[in-house]
Amino acid sequence: MEFTRYVGYDDPDGFRSFLIGQFAATRQNGLFFKEKLPLATTDEISKAAEFTASSFESAADIKRGLDMFLHKVNIPCDSAKLAEIMSQAVAECGANKKNTYFVVLCWLIKYLSVRPSAVLYIGSAALRELYFLYMLAAAGVKVTVVSYGLDTDFSKFPYKDDVTIKGGRNTAPLQIDFSKIDLSQEAKRAEMRAECERVSGLVKRLDTSAAGMFEDILKDRRSRVVGNGGVFTEDGEIPVYSAALIGFDEETVYTNMLVKFKESFAGLKKQLIFIEKPLENPNADEVRALGSVPRTSTAEMIEALAMSISLSGDPTRTALARRTLTELLGELNTGNQTVVLNYGNKLITWLYRCTQARKYAVRYEDIPVILYYGDISQSEMYFLNFMSRCGFDTVYISPDKKNSALVIDKNLGGRMQIFELPQSKESGSYPNKSIKMKVATVAYSAERDLDTMLYGGDTGIYRSFQFPNSQSVTLKTTFEEIAILWKQEARFRTGFTTAGNLVSVPNIFAKISGVEDGNLNNYWEDIRQRLTPDTTLIVKGKNPEEPEPDMGVYRQFYRNGQYDVEKLKASTLNKFSYLPDRIQDMMFYKLQETASCGFLKLQGDELMCRILYHGMNIVTKAFLQTVQKFDFTRAIPKLIYIDAVEDTFTVWECIQLVLCNLIGYDILIYTPTGYKNLETYVSPDAFEEHIMNQFLYDMEVPKFKIPSEEKSGGFFGKLFGKH
Repeated sequence: MEFTRYVGYDDPDGFRSFLIGQFAATRQNGLFFKEKLPLATTDEISKAAEFTASSFESAADIKRGLDMFLHKVNIPCDSAKLAEIMSQAVAECGANKKNTYFVVLCWLIKYLSVRPSAVLYIGSAALRELYFLYMLAAAGVKVTVVSYGLDTDFSKFPYKDDVTIKGGRNTAPLQIDFSKIDLSQEAKRAEMRAECERVSGLVKRLDTSAAGMFEDILKDRRSRVVGNGGVFTEDGEIPVYSAALIGFDEETVYTNMLVKFKESFAGLKKQLIFIEKPLENPNADEVRALGSVPRTSTAEMIEALAMSISLSGDPTRTALARRTLTELLGELNTGNQTVVLNYGNKLITWLYRCTQARKYAVRYEDIPVILYYGDISQSEMYFLNFMSRCGFDTVYISPDKKNSALVIDKNLGGRMQIFELPQSKESGSYPNKSIKMKVATVAYSAERDLDTMLYGGDTGIYRSFQFPNSQSVTLKTTFEEIAILWKQEARFRTGFTTAGNLVSVPNIFAKISGVEDGNLNNYWEDIRQRLTPDTTLIVKGKNPEEPEPDMGVYRQFYRNGQYDVEKLKASTLNKFSYLPDRIQDMMFYKLQETASCGFLKLQGDELMCRILYHGMNIVTKAFLQTVQKFDFTRAIPKLIYIDAVEDTFTVWECIQLVLCNLIGYDILIYTPTGYKNLETYVSPDAFEEHIMNQFLYDMEVPKFKIPSEEKSGGFFGKLFGKH
């Protein structure tokens, strides 16, 4: 049974569109009543005589009459239920029971005979009208009553608990002239809504990585579906990538990578839509071609804009574009109808320009790719979001990191994965040829060819320190898997990938809370087994009382969430200044990543200043030696923390733990008490927690010996200085 009563609404535009849609549906196969139902005529009462019950109060007598009527019109219904409702109506709706009976019976004969699928009633229904509507609902008709709370008789209605009530902040009745509704247009809108519903969930955004994004984007649709465990069908799922690469690392490698990526499309069935210059606003002819749209309400206007989209030859992407435009303009609607209209005109016009839909039928053999290069505007970011949700791969590339703040801020729903590299320069033009920096001798070339053959591609063999920078990928593991993975080199772990100048290093960042079965001997032995020559072991002590440092001096080194690396490198505060440029660049890149990753529960100036202060002061001889000899493809440095005290972690400990994780360290935090420590400032998304079945307190931590090289110490020991 579907009986819904609306007593209010939140969005006037949306509710208006809903009512018009409901009205249009009733014109197809339903009933529409505004205010009161018409009373029965003399002729209608005469026709009802053959179904009249011998008694108005007996449900059994009423049922016999209803059975005759239902049999004659061949409508399968629960006549006993209808008779029960009708007999109660006769008893409750006034002294003139005969009048109530004939009014309800005539309504039933007149309106149920047309076999309506839905009824829309707008007004304050009287008690006997509520009974009649409830009988229709019991007969399988979808009933919608819009009363705005003015139907005072509803409180007397005995079946009110069976009615679904929907309300909102607004209760003022909407004034709609239903006589002027264009039903043919409403039918088209209903068809559009059905098509939009059909493609719901069809586009799926896949995750990629900075190291693998170009390789992933070049994969065809079938490979993507099958690779993600799906079954490929032509009309099935559309898996897309949406990624931004901002900044660069080594200029030569970066340039050659972009040239190769663009040239790769020559041998593929993918269509590349390349955008390098800013997208111009729609001109007068383009706006005129979209047609006029009503501005009675913003919701109607948005739906009319969506209706105007037609990609000839591609009905699926037409439906996706219509659905996405409706959703996106709703997200961008801040109450200014003109702004919403301008966004709609831009998005549709740019869609047509990119697909050339006004000139040709749109037919794609595979998922098309939109590559946007250079400076970007807010509207263009929304356009990339729009196209991604329509089933296009979208790639934004800019070597200029000044674009980072806008891209992050206007990345609606976090749909676009954003990868930042440490260097920055003006965007200029997209590179069109590879760079060869030096003239090679024959012997050198032969050596490089051999080098490429041995260390390039997917051979799994790498030169020492082949990659100058890394991206850490924290592994989700079981507790038992830690022992298996712990001594594995990075290149043998799941998730290890390389691309160009960047390597993805799978590492462990886990907290072990409690002691399994309370067995301390096994607990300490587990820690002893984790110790390697590259392990830093820290036994947590009570937090020292130290004055809060003044970090205001660091405010000059960042803007809009981005550090000014060149200014930092030239500053006397640069504790990395004596390091090789490769290590300096990597450290500043990791400090920026620490600020941007969202793992720390800090914001604004506190986040930016503390990361610089504590990150810059992380430098000790032992730490820098560890980082300098860390070859991202091989042995991974370890950091083990034993925390058996009640003091939680300080903000600087948490910052330095996150920084070490992003550099690529394997980190284990043993917490036999199960107390909170790193959670004080570190998001649970950053690490895995494994909870044992017992917690132990007031423990004395034994002394451990690091194999081959003593590295243990106090408060971050010899690895980190005390600040």
